Amino acid sequence: MSIFKGYSLERHNDEYTLILYVNANSTEISSELGEVIKKTSDDLREYVSRIVNDKFPNIKITSAKVVLGTMLLASVPLGASPLNTKAMAQTVGQEVPEFYTVKSGDTLWRISQTFGVPVDKIKNLNNLTSDNIYIGQTLRLKEQVRETLVTYDTYTVKSGDSLWSIAKAYNTTVDKIKSLNNLTSDVIRVGQVLKVKENVIYGMYYTVKSGDTLWKISQSFGVSVNEIKSINNLTLDTINVGQKLFIPEKAVEEIKPPTTKPTPVYEWPAVTYIVQPGDTVYSVAKKFNTTVDNILRYNYMAPDDWLDAGDKIAISGYAPRVYTVTPGESTSPSNKGKAVDWFLEGQYLIKRGDVFTIVDVNTGKQFKVKMMGGYNHSDIEPLTTQDTEIMRSLFGTWQWNPRSVVIFKDGMNIAASLSGMPHSAQTITTNGVSGHFDLYLKNSLPHSQDASQAYVDMHYKNIDLASGL
Repeated sequence: MSIFKGYSLERHNDEYTLILYVNANSTEISSELGEVIKKTSDDLREYVSRIVNDKFPNIKITSAKVVLGTMLLASVPLGASPLNTKAMAQTVGQEVPEFYTVKSGDTLWRISQTFGVPVDKIKNLNNLTSDNIYIGQTLRLKEQVRETLVTYDTYTVKSGDSLWSIAKAYNTTVDKIKSLNNLTSDVIRVGQVLKVKENVIYGMYYTVKSGDTLWKISQSFGVSVNEIKSINNLTLDTINVGQKLFIPEKAVEEIKPPTTKPTPVYEWPAVTYIVQPGDTVYSVAKKFNTTVDNILRYNYMAPDDWLDAGDKIAISGYAPRVYTVTPGESTSPSNKGKAVDWFLEGQYLIKRGDVFTIVDVNTGKQFKVKMMGGYNHSDIEPLTTQDTEIMRSLFGTWQWNPRSVVIFKDGMNIAASLSGMPHSAQTITTNGVSGHFDLYLKNSLPHSQDASQAYVDMHYKNIDLASGL
């Protein structure tokens, strides 16, 4: 059991006092604390400094108070800590960080597998109603520890003021004002700044990581940038790696776990747009007088995704999307998968740059590929020369006739059809083949009008076979 049952911070301009509340429920603990307090002031200062370095290494804490109930046991001036913050850093539990910043290629399923935290738990902790995450997003991986921050409303004494008149104006009492300001008499002076109200704010501290901005943090916790700036006494939007920011509990506790699966969207919104060569998310947003965030959100895009010429995107609301498969629902590759509509779902699950496994339905052979791009279907390349040789062995000779396959990605098995003819552009030059291959999902279409309907129908038949039809 901990010596302290909790702590809070009192802010005084840009400095803080740490209040440590003694846990009096254990004789052993009370005895241990008593021994600490009996030591010299330097020893007690070091004891408290260890807590400051551990919990608040980047907050300017100049003093601490040890409190038992309403009784002040000790006051400790701190100033610069004598301890080395890095030397005191705790390593326990580092394998599961409290927060994780999403990187390129991440999915909820991958993060779940890396840290051993179930996908549903990650979604609940972060109020996610779908499996969509974006690069730079901050995800909570552990339950929040409740902390407090104490701030004060202040009043500057003017000529003619008295404690009684100030107390009446702020709906408080003279005794309360005297207690908050450690006044031993009713005498006050013009220009004196008095605390008139104590505000105890519950929440949590967040440590700024590389790539963080106030906007990203505000989006992760459902609180406005202005609230974060106000409560942390920030005058600029600049934050530093390692800086601790207090996030009010309302932003955390008002987030409730989703009780239902994401709601499918079947209709396009009133305003849509066909992407033109050279278009970017920014230029499209500017064209329609909307925001980049809206374009990304309505089209289920990550900030590093780009637009494909000829693609249809949503402007005034969400693009159509359904939810047939869920990341993590399968533990291993299979030769049978679910039929996933490319336009309503597949394009949001398999994106440019993704690496995944292909399973040949007839032989069970597996190889890895990387998605090069594509908007009507997925254009893929074998990842290595070994993957190319496995693929070549399935087709015998390179040919347009496709094979029935299953895509295994992020714990999902998806029915698909893969052609065996390399063609056009490539991005991988070390895999032993020039060009890329067509990978179709349900209702995929060719990129060119030159493709025959017979070729498309072969793909559709293979997809049915891969889904068990």
